[in-house]
Amino acid sequence: MDIATAFRVMSKGVIVSRNSAKHGEIATFLLNDENYITFENVLHHLGYELNGEDGYFYLSKSETLSSDEIEQFVQGHKEVFMLISILKQLLPHARSGGVIKYTEFVAQFEEKRDEQLDKKWRFIFKNSDLKHSTEKFFERLQKEFIVEPIDKKDKDSYRVLNSLEYYLSFLESMG
Repeated sequence: MDIATAFRVMSKGVIVSRNSAKHGEIATFLLNDENYITFENVLHHLGYELNGEDGYFYLSKSETLSSDEIEQFVQGHKEVFMLISILKQLLPHARSGGVIKYTEFVAQFEEKRDEQLDKKWRFIFKNSDLKHSTEKFFERLQKEFIVEPIDKKDKDSYRVLNSLEYYLSFLESMG
């Protein structure tokens, strides 16, 4: 692992989580103080800041975001926030490092289904086919580096990545 690899991945907006099979090596690399400081210094010259806590790392601009940039970020991540809202509504035990089950999610969706949940779901998915839209739900969680399959052969079990805490802390700071 090296700084160039870390930058190549993280400059795409990826939040790397220590408990990720895909990007955990980068997070572990950054947990080394010497690597962190070196990478932080390089990023500073490029106008970026390295942020890390609770086992996840991400890049941000060095300068403070304007209110327009904050609004743009929120608007650009509305669906991600909605995904997390639905996930936490149906599986409140979902925590970084934990495991969630696709089948449990579907069962909870059917059990707790109400007008508010349907409204959230329609915000993200126009398709009313629950099976198809639930598959898309988990694909989006993976795309946003919030969960990843524990085993590629097992389509039921997903590890919740540390990056979930990033989104939850952001939501808390807004509320």
